[in-house]
Amino acid sequence: MKPFKGLTLLAGLGLFAWILGRSDLGAVWAQIKAFHWRFGLILLFYAVIFALDTVGWGCALSDRARGRVRWDHLFRARLAGEAVNYMTPTAWIGGEPVKAVLLQRRFGVPMEEGIASVVVAKTTFSFSMLLFVLAGLLVAFATHPIEGSLFRWVWVVLPVLSLLLSLFLAVQFFEPFRRVFGVLQRILPEPWRTKGQGMIGWDEALTRFYRESPRAVLWSLSFHFLGWMAGVIEVYLILRFLQIPVSWGTAWSIEALWVLLRSGAFLIPASLGASEGFLLLICSALGINAVSALALGLIRRARELAWVGMGLAEFSRG
Repeated sequence: MKPFKGLTLLAGLGLFAWILGRSDLGAVWAQIKAFHWRFGLILLFYAVIFALDTVGWGCALSDRARGRVRWDHLFRARLAGEAVNYMTPTAWIGGEPVKAVLLQRRFGVPMEEGIASVVVAKTTFSFSMLLFVLAGLLVAFATHPIEGSLFRWVWVVLPVLSLLLSLFLAVQFFEPFRRVFGVLQRILPEPWRTKGQGMIGWDEALTRFYRESPRAVLWSLSFHFLGWMAGVIEVYLILRFLQIPVSWGTAWSIEALWVLLRSGAFLIPASLGASEGFLLLICSALGINAVSALALGLIRRARELAWVGMGLAEFSRG
């Protein structure tokens, strides 16, 4: 895994350096300097987005687990898990077991319930993203002429993303953990087999939650959708602070297209380089100049790194 992570990170760094090398960095820096104290507002506003997604995860907890864990506990555990997600090329799922482990270690939530909650929350998070993207695409096509290479990227990434999410949901009903344990039994030494037996109960906890708590699943989906919509507000605020007069429709179009295309670069840690490249492509198609587009990308990247730093500090607490 380490060589693969190194290669993907190297590719992302190369693309990021190439983008910076072709940009007017003096003009970009001038816009970022003018942003000044407003970065603090953006940093604080992200707490709203993160809080909504934390509530979405909380909805995916069983009643027993919810009684043991306060909202701020979930917030901190999610902070640590998302930092791991951000730093690793694991399709944004590498940090999910971290969340379940932290719930078990710190608050005594059984592992099967913790795992079920993160799987359900990741599912509702992902499908709310798909709904958000589809709605945003309707807004984009209604308000802007989407043509050329951007159009082609959309129709490559969208079907693949839809298929992968459908498979992710379907596989949850075919005892995935029991099947994984069956494979591990044949290759792991005896002490590890004993530890892995607990995985057998994870499938039942997962399917039981879907069966017994459909309303909670819908609430989780709804709060995650609100989190995506709050991302539109963040894009709108950043561009307005950069003195770029955009409409809410344009902000939603940017965020929806950015979320969609960035999801296609999940193997690159933090989508480094790919995120900025796609943003330049999107903003060009929507009539926003490259300097402002890159400033938007770098400001958001700085905000991400600030929150990842807090998440890694939380993760280090164990």
